[in-house]
Amino acid sequence: MKRWNITIFFVLLVLCLNAQNVTITGRSNKTETLIRLFVYEDLVNEKGVQVAECQTDDRGNFILEGNVKQILPARIFVGLESVDLVLTPNATYDIEVIVPEQKGDVSYFEKELPTLRVKRATDKGLYRQIIVSEEIINGYLIEHFNQIYRSRQVRYLDSIQAAINKALPDIKSDYVKSHIRYKIAAIRLGISTDGGKKVIAEHFGGQPVLYTLSAYMDLFKELFDGYFNSASYDNHLLNDAFLEGPSSFKKYLATDPLMASNPRLAELVTICDLQKRCYGDRTMSRLAKEHLNHIKAHTQYAEHKDIISHFFERFNRLAAGADATDFTLKDAKNQDISLSDFKKDLVLLQFVDGQSAISERQFSLLGDLHRQWQDSVQILTVAMRDKMEFYKKLFDEKHYDWPLLNLGNNILLLETYNVRTFPEYILIAPGTKIGAAPAPAPDGNLERKVRSLYKK
Repeated sequence: MKRWNITIFFVLLVLCLNAQNVTITGRSNKTETLIRLFVYEDLVNEKGVQVAECQTDDRGNFILEGNVKQILPARIFVGLESVDLVLTPNATYDIEVIVPEQKGDVSYFEKELPTLRVKRATDKGLYRQIIVSEEIINGYLIEHFNQIYRSRQVRYLDSIQAAINKALPDIKSDYVKSHIRYKIAAIRLGISTDGGKKVIAEHFGGQPVLYTLSAYMDLFKELFDGYFNSASYDNHLLNDAFLEGPSSFKKYLATDPLMASNPRLAELVTICDLQKRCYGDRTMSRLAKEHLNHIKAHTQYAEHKDIISHFFERFNRLAAGADATDFTLKDAKNQDISLSDFKKDLVLLQFVDGQSAISERQFSLLGDLHRQWQDSVQILTVAMRDKMEFYKKLFDEKHYDWPLLNLGNNILLLETYNVRTFPEYILIAPGTKIGAAPAPAPDGNLERKVRSLYKK
């Protein structure tokens, strides 16, 4: 009997560990649409992990259930649109997501954003406190913009904090307190006259690294982007140390007091700098990768191993020479077209979504390039499902004769090729290999890039 009880205990333990500890019941005005829930532990690379997905029913209802180990920023995708929230372990949420119907043809940047309403949450008020505090902060910024940013009246920051304390006198969550602190610190940075030195000293020197707090990571990226080019370092000595290897580089970086006093922060700043260097010339990229791999092999911080792994995963997936992900989509005549149909060709993928001045100009230039390239480059335009009729008409009017493909429900293809804005371009080299992702636009250096790939 005792052995049987122990067995039952372990079975129940496993079931508890595998249980879905967050439930989101929701409604949307988008019926029969894919809904996906992502959580973000790596805000450096904005790497989201999908923890749940479902389909809205014919009334727009959906239920998402997933595991969340700690308080995390999250994003719910309704088709291609998304809303952000913060999830707490062992909490339930009742929400409503409204995706506006766009009036006429508007550009990607002019679209009305979807809205999220949390009707009920059992997270001890955490998400509500974040939203209320942000509303107060944004309200002050709008009402007192000139006084804060032009007259640099620091006293308004105390007023913001006082207003938050009055509206939310019972904040117990350290996550919420830190969120408010770093939101206000970002305003302080905007009105500082010392290049952010005081903000760095107060909010990063000797402070813990808050990997899963969006307000912290947003400020971190703004402050430490290009930090190694600051007055603390000599560019010649910095480059010499970088060329000599990881040990010399780390030793030289530690000559800065902030980097020396906070090893965890110093290593994270170094990782972000090295990730940018990976996009340099071939020698720079190779050395930066070696540095990153050295850090990954020797770091004391599990978060940094994951951040480097996520970076290489994305970098290698879309690096020149990597295998391009194949796909099959319907063209304007409802015929199947696959990327692999053109494996002997140099292919330009163009992802589009709606009309704009930028889109019109780029289409016009692309038409000119197409006439020059003739059969040298195969263009494939991939349009969002709800914009196919618009683009069919455009192709007919302008006499564009390359394939127009319907993305349909294959929205994950956008993530595969890291499409974030529209129009977006990807060059696929012969053999179905990544040539450039992203590729320059037609009004950029697209023709030069095509010529360089065509010669290989």
